[in-house]
Amino acid sequence: MKSNALFLSLCFALSFCLFQCDAGDEPNPSSSTLSCANNPNVCKLSEATNQFGFDLFKKLEAGKPEDNLFISPLSISSALSMTFNGANGQTKEEMLKVLGAGKINLDELNQAYQTLLQELPKLDPKVNLGVANSIWYRQGFNVNPAFLNTNTTYYNSEVRPLDFTKPEAKDIINKWVSDKTNKLIPSIIDQIQDNSVMFLINAIYFKGAWRKQFDSKKTYDSEFFVTNSKQVPVKMMSYGTSLIKLPYFSNEKLHAVKLPYADSIYSMTVILPKEGYAVKDILPELTLTNWNAWNKAYSSEEIFFALPKFSMRYENSLNASLEALGMPTAFMPGRADFSGIATGAELSISNVKHKSFIEVDEAGTKAAAATSVEIVVTSIPNNPQFIVNQPFIFVISESRSNQALFIGKMMNPTLNK
Repeated sequence: MKSNALFLSLCFALSFCLFQCDAGDEPNPSSSTLSCANNPNVCKLSEATNQFGFDLFKKLEAGKPEDNLFISPLSISSALSMTFNGANGQTKEEMLKVLGAGKINLDELNQAYQTLLQELPKLDPKVNLGVANSIWYRQGFNVNPAFLNTNTTYYNSEVRPLDFTKPEAKDIINKWVSDKTNKLIPSIIDQIQDNSVMFLINAIYFKGAWRKQFDSKKTYDSEFFVTNSKQVPVKMMSYGTSLIKLPYFSNEKLHAVKLPYADSIYSMTVILPKEGYAVKDILPELTLTNWNAWNKAYSSEEIFFALPKFSMRYENSLNASLEALGMPTAFMPGRADFSGIATGAELSISNVKHKSFIEVDEAGTKAAAATSVEIVVTSIPNNPQFIVNQPFIFVISESRSNQALFIGKMMNPTLNK
């Protein structure tokens, strides 16, 4: 590998896993019947969420190209979709365009989320996946019952009135987030403003053991090339000198492998720039069309594989990026229309806050994310070499609906621990 790559990128997603199980190592049967044939709207939702995730990821990356980045498209989309059910007029049109990308209408979106949230945790009994939603509103604030009913029915949202004037109010919300993410995201709310009337929150937790775990005795000290002139020390996980058979894909600019978890329904796709290219050159290739095409083009290859151990925390407000994607009105006091949430109140989104965490080691991966929408009242020669010692992109995926869970970018595995 050429040592002058510029970035390390992470991309987590749920998608069709093309990994073939080893002979004699049969996966446990799934209790889910989720498939695109049986649930076409779920796959429409997954495509819409993936496109939204790729677009948002690139907007965030453009602002800070040298920083690590890690998001959950599913978490962000879930929280915004709950909010979207209370939007009307231009606000609704803009949000649907950004979230649905012309692929799905509101009824399809809600029904697809209902199915997806029920089926995702069932797909692999050996993977721990939890997705939870909640709505917290200021005690005494008159919320439209239809809005709450839609969110409890389709998003399985917990709905709780809360006295926002009490100092412990934010702690109650933060404890819910911490509990739902197994303490990986300990908090999401820093303060409750005087004009805050509602928080719509999604939390996701993922824990998966590699189908073929790395042997910690074969982890070795190595260097990661942040730039041509800067290297940082890393612990590089490998399967020793042995070649391993993995789904492998390659084109002019990049190559990729899939690392399966547990029963191979979920997997992590690692996308690495080829010599002469960097993450900034392959990010434009991260589109829905290419992603779907790549997932059909993997072939089983024997390769030498190595991946650094890493962990990362990420936190950001998504307001500016969401506005740039095409939904500015939702953030404009006096112009936003969330009359579906409450009649007679001028409401707008004050902040869309996202926090995420990932830890990758020899055993597997732990990842979590939380999104809060705050509503305020206005007023490797022969065998390919694949040593991940430079910036790369990776994707975690499932084999039923092609639904993105997480997208991330790692600039330096020694930062943000």
